[in-house]
Amino acid sequence: MRAFAWWLLADLLLCAAPAWAGPVQLDIPATDLGQALLVFSRQTGESVGTAGALPRHHVRRIKGAFDPQDALTRMVRGSGLRVVRAGTALWRLEPAARSAPSIERPLDHAAEEIVVSGSKRDEALGTIPVAVSIVRPSLPDGFIPGRGLQELAGDTEGVFATNLGPGRDRLFLRGVADSAFNGPTQSTVSLFLDDARVSYASPDPDLRLIDIDHVEILRGPQGTLYGTGALGGIVRIVPQKPDLDSWSATAALEGRTTAHGAPGGAFDGTINAPLVDDRLGLRLVGYGERTGGWIDDDGRARRNVNDSQRYGGRASLRWKAAEDWIVDVGAVAQWIDADDSQYATRGLSRSTRLAEPHDNDFLAGSVTVRGVLADLDLLSATAFVKHEVESRYDASTAAASVGYAAPLAYIDARDVRLFSQEWRLSDPSPARPWVLGATLLSVENSARGTFLPGNAPAARVTSLHNDTFEAALFGEASQQLGNAWTATLGLRAFLSKVKDELEGVRESEANRFGLTPSADLSWHPESGRTFWLRYAKAIRPGGLNPDGAPGLSGFRSDKLESLELGWRARVAPQLQVHGALFGLRWRNVQSDTVGTDGLVRTINAGSARNYGLEMSLSWKPGRFRIDGNATVQHARLSRPSAAAMAIGDDTRLPVVPDIAGRMRVAYETQLGPLDLTAFAAARYTGSARLSFDPGLAAPMGNYWQADSGLTLSHDGTTVSLTVTNLLDSRGNSFGFGNPFSLRLTPQETPLRPRTIGLRVERQF
Repeated sequence: MRAFAWWLLADLLLCAAPAWAGPVQLDIPATDLGQALLVFSRQTGESVGTAGALPRHHVRRIKGAFDPQDALTRMVRGSGLRVVRAGTALWRLEPAARSAPSIERPLDHAAEEIVVSGSKRDEALGTIPVAVSIVRPSLPDGFIPGRGLQELAGDTEGVFATNLGPGRDRLFLRGVADSAFNGPTQSTVSLFLDDARVSYASPDPDLRLIDIDHVEILRGPQGTLYGTGALGGIVRIVPQKPDLDSWSATAALEGRTTAHGAPGGAFDGTINAPLVDDRLGLRLVGYGERTGGWIDDDGRARRNVNDSQRYGGRASLRWKAAEDWIVDVGAVAQWIDADDSQYATRGLSRSTRLAEPHDNDFLAGSVTVRGVLADLDLLSATAFVKHEVESRYDASTAAASVGYAAPLAYIDARDVRLFSQEWRLSDPSPARPWVLGATLLSVENSARGTFLPGNAPAARVTSLHNDTFEAALFGEASQQLGNAWTATLGLRAFLSKVKDELEGVRESEANRFGLTPSADLSWHPESGRTFWLRYAKAIRPGGLNPDGAPGLSGFRSDKLESLELGWRARVAPQLQVHGALFGLRWRNVQSDTVGTDGLVRTINAGSARNYGLEMSLSWKPGRFRIDGNATVQHARLSRPSAAAMAIGDDTRLPVVPDIAGRMRVAYETQLGPLDLTAFAAARYTGSARLSFDPGLAAPMGNYWQADSGLTLSHDGTTVSLTVTNLLDSRGNSFGFGNPFSLRLTPQETPLRPRTIGLRVERQF
């Protein structure tokens, strides 16, 4: 009761305080936190209190015009404390809540200051002029444990994904969707693990989000800071870092049962070990998962054929080499084995002659060095990725046309070897922040297609090898224009060399120099409110087709330009509203498509446009929490090419619907010694289609899905009961099945039936 009275008094004082105190000229030398707070109080006239002793924490020099809260937030960053306003000219430092390392939820932006690094310099979420969503681990808010990025799509505005199966999906942001098929094109969304790029021309590795600090999703082209391929935006997964001071561990078990399907389960665990106090720490993560199938194959008289297994781990070593220098070494490995595809031709069943297993093996290593050089932030990030994806299809329907007897299998194998290196230097001062950097990217990308006849030797039909090298210089700088306006300009200059070799047929090489600019103007009328107008551009290189089809031997590079008007506003003490109006123009759209022979190739589908609105809100009235998001867009081919075969009035881009939205209501209370959270969520996905090609334009979407759950926590133990697809909806989600029979038999990917899960987690 005393704590509640204190928070009520603090809220009243906050409401009575001026909404915007304005920036104050500060010059705080590099020193320890206690001394820095004394200097802060002398220069601002504001008081700062704390409970207990201050932690050992070094504060770098702060000089320039700062809002007091921004200055305090910068001073305590990395100290384990957070800044809370306690009244007019009065602040309190208190321990930041440590989240349970399990699953993800949208952050409570009204409750804490969030630092975003997706702009390649630390910025407060409340002031960054970019359409960004932050997702962070936390069990009590009603998210399902251990999900991957594909399953986040419905929880965040402007994010969509295919549903081909584990380790086979593609992510799309802001309607920049080229195809549901996995062809040789580079992805439209770049995936980063911390500061290391880990994706190129392969599907999402579907990493299990265990022990993740947060996920940053930046929508809209990010070519200036992130280079080629980031047409739709970037997704950045930030794992928990080793704690150098204390030991800790977690362990969790899950069990699941799926209606009309087989049971499944998972386990995961983490260990944090400070090897040398305040100098060296190790963090280990391991997990395993089995997902029971729910698709029957009548042709082979088998039930629940689409079982899958996912297991992997992560190791992180952090070395505090000096007071302002940190070295992080990380390794990630994950293996996904799916026994069969998850498409159906009738209800939850289909009929095939052969199984269609799929594998996705992912291995990544990284070294990141962070430090301070003459009051500037210096970063070096190095990464190596080995990503192998293999899919087997029943090609019996095409056996006669290629001269083989049925049954006939086809193997599609993709291998990616990626090396990336980035150096960057940034000035963290909010008065005139800037970042300068250089990147090197080297990628070897191979695609092989092989027929496996039952009565003859294997026959290789496609073999494409792609070598890409890219070097780039980039920079971005901001300038304050008075007390409320800020202008930012950015530019990336890159030189790329792309060499394609189609084994035994031909090869090509292309060198290209390009520029990708960005510019934005932001307005901060008062604390907690930011509005911006932003222009950005991104480019994706072209290449060869793997099968050498006449007239489709290659595809040109495409480029995308975007203009957005965005806002991020706290309209009440417990209500946040974010959104963006956007329009984009996409030229020479690269799109993977399936030919009449069942092989995937790439076309330039023409020019496209998309304009729309993305919105999200977070409201916390009392013990309730209400989160919602909505996307309304109009993504269309404006000038279809002849290769797109888009006829009639339906020129929609594939996969992405015109309308989508979600609402979740959660309730938190105490039940004796237990902390209890209950939630219910509903999601609507509008209608969409599979491809530009009328022969492949299967209707999708136009369905509702509901989830619910209950979480109980006490003394380090958490028990969660969740129900996904509560109403057992049968909508056709965003996927296809077999490319060889896709034109012959209607195929759909039904939603996973109602699934009940129980998770028990213990923190030590």
